[in-house]
Amino acid sequence: MSKQTFGFGMALGALAGAAAAYLFAPQSGEEFQRDLKDKAQDTKNKAVVKFDEAVLGTEMWLDQKMADNEFNDEPIRYERTPENVAPAPDYTEAPDVFVEEESITD
Repeated sequence: MSKQTFGFGMALGALAGAAAAYLFAPQSGEEFQRDLKDKAQDTKNKAVVKFDEAVLGTEMWLDQKMADNEFNDEPIRYERTPENVAPAPDYTEAPDVFVEEESITD
């Protein structure tokens, strides 16, 4: 059994035990609803805190991995070589440009 599966089973068992304890406790419906609401709010807050901690831990891990990569620190170097530079035009004179004139007729 893996640690993750064990932890999930333990959390599920604790949740089922808490639900059973609330169901069998001698309380009025109003008290039960108030307690259930409070416990649900506490559980939500704890889940939000755990999620924020997980996100922060992931961000820190990712930042460390990005800092460890050598390719991020090395600048990009471009070289002008005949293979990657376009050749100059072959003509030496200005090209002829022909414009058709419109005839104006009345």
